Amino acid sequence: MTVVLLDPVRPTQVPVDAVEFLGGAVQFTEEVPVRVRWLFSGTAAPDAVDAVLVSTDPANPDVQDRIARGERVVAAEKLPGDDVIAAVQLMDRLRTLGGWEAQQTHESLRGYLLEETYELLDAIAAGNLVDLREELGDLLLQVLFHSRIAQDAAENAFDVDDVAAGLVAKLTHRSPHLGRTDAGPIDIAEQERAWEEKKASEKARGSCVDGIALSQPSLALAQKVIGRATKAGLPDELIPDGLRVVHIGVDHSHGGDSAEDALRRRVLDFATLIRNAEASARNAGIESGEMSALDWIEHWGLRG
Repeated sequence: MTVVLLDPVRPTQVPVDAVEFLGGAVQFTEEVPVRVRWLFSGTAAPDAVDAVLVSTDPANPDVQDRIARGERVVAAEKLPGDDVIAAVQLMDRLRTLGGWEAQQTHESLRGYLLEETYELLDAIAAGNLVDLREELGDLLLQVLFHSRIAQDAAENAFDVDDVAAGLVAKLTHRSPHLGRTDAGPIDIAEQERAWEEKKASEKARGSCVDGIALSQPSLALAQKVIGRATKAGLPDELIPDGLRVVHIGVDHSHGGDSAEDALRRRVLDFATLIRNAEASARNAGIESGEMSALDWIEHWGLRG
């Protein structure tokens, strides 16, 4: 006799190797969906002694009993991403049936997303792969949660498949080496250059500091803004010392900024100066990506 284990994610897809065994009497374990049972309505025989057992649960007691007796097992091949699909389906159930989950918004989940990101960084720093796997799962939950919330949006709704499709399109466009037919080594400098060129072609940015996440911690923000500006040709002497030195211990009990807030304010002011200089240069016929060090100096402090 035979046990046929269907994929619980795709229960209606029968493995080719199992087809020859499903022409006779068939029985089902209780968790097999009704729509699957209807596919075998002509051969279902719950009382047959020699029936093939169809299941989607390898741990089902009836399945385990038959395996213990030495029966043949034909199982659907597990595909990469099957468990991700199961997680998507579970998230949908939680959003639909869970009281707390149904009330959440993108805004209400901000704190959880930030906390899970820092916990993931801690796991990476510790080099603990067990913790890393768990924290990646927690971060994946945030992706699934936000994607499921977005399905209910009145405008510009999207789901997790749209998120994944967008990622595939982006990676494919920015990775021309994927189409290479030769097996030679990939030049990393060439790969990075192609990535930046493709990225630039996707997003028409008026400033070298466009697209920087302003919600990141101020020290990381300062480093990112300085890096972008320097790459765009901004000379070192235009970078204020206030972005290079952070003073800790500022007394903000009487309305003063914390060190975090003070640095953020200075970075945002610096970014405004960069945008103004770029706009001024643009009015003079110079695109921001073509500005020389002298162009930056001449247009620094000017508005477009």
